[in-house]
Amino acid sequence: MKLIRELHDSLKEYSKLIIFCENMILYDQTKNTYSFEIKDLNLLHQNGPFLAIAASDNSYHYVVEINKDDDILGLFMDPNSINFVDLRQILGFLDQSSFLLASRASILKTWKSNNHFCSICGNNYSFNSTEGAFECSCNNAPNYPSISPCIITLIHDQDKILLGRSKFFPPNMYSTLAGFIEAGESAEEALVREVKEEVNVDVSDIRYYASQSWPFPAQLMLGYYCKYETGDIVLNDEELEDARWFKINELPIIPPDASISGQLIRSYIEGRSKP
Repeated sequence: MKLIRELHDSLKEYSKLIIFCENMILYDQTKNTYSFEIKDLNLLHQNGPFLAIAASDNSYHYVVEINKDDDILGLFMDPNSINFVDLRQILGFLDQSSFLLASRASILKTWKSNNHFCSICGNNYSFNSTEGAFECSCNNAPNYPSISPCIITLIHDQDKILLGRSKFFPPNMYSTLAGFIEAGESAEEALVREVKEEVNVDVSDIRYYASQSWPFPAQLMLGYYCKYETGDIVLNDEELEDARWFKINELPIIPPDASISGQLIRSYIEGRSKP
């Protein structure tokens, strides 16, 4: 599958739609999919342009936003299994490639929705098909999709790991610590600062693990391991509801494998279990 950013005046046949309504994504629980065949939906009459975000052979994946008053569920044979859900709710049911496409769809949907007018002169943007970006004749500076770089880290101390929970998490769920990278900071500097700000501990031996696109709303998560050095946990109440040490064989509920947080935790446990 090729990643693209194109605006099409009409939807191409044999393509698929990823449909959003008020930041919720349409999801078929029975088929475990958020990607719907155009032939199954009577949407070809909708006005374009339509944002194509990926292509395979002669088919495209489009992102479509509808109004809450549109009776789209009535178009399905079995509407009981299909509904709009928060993308976070289905993380645990998606494989990595499916999550990444949904993430891309959400980020680009927001980018398209927020960029109708030039921020300098106020005129309507035009779309530069070569660059895959919006632009205005007043400055000819393409407006590309933007993402915010963040660090996310698993703090470890032999058979213990430090996890925190936000008040927005489901009950008994804990995750790794994360934060935005400030202007002028390296990722490693941001990690040390964020950990100190959130839980008041010092860390060392920072090791890169992997990265992940994260659509809440548009981040690039840079995953790291780091070793605990000194300090007692002191919570920053604005950041976390709770933080504590857990033995790796006595963990609370942790994020699913589709998230880099879940991957960091499970990979560390697997590494500790090897002889």
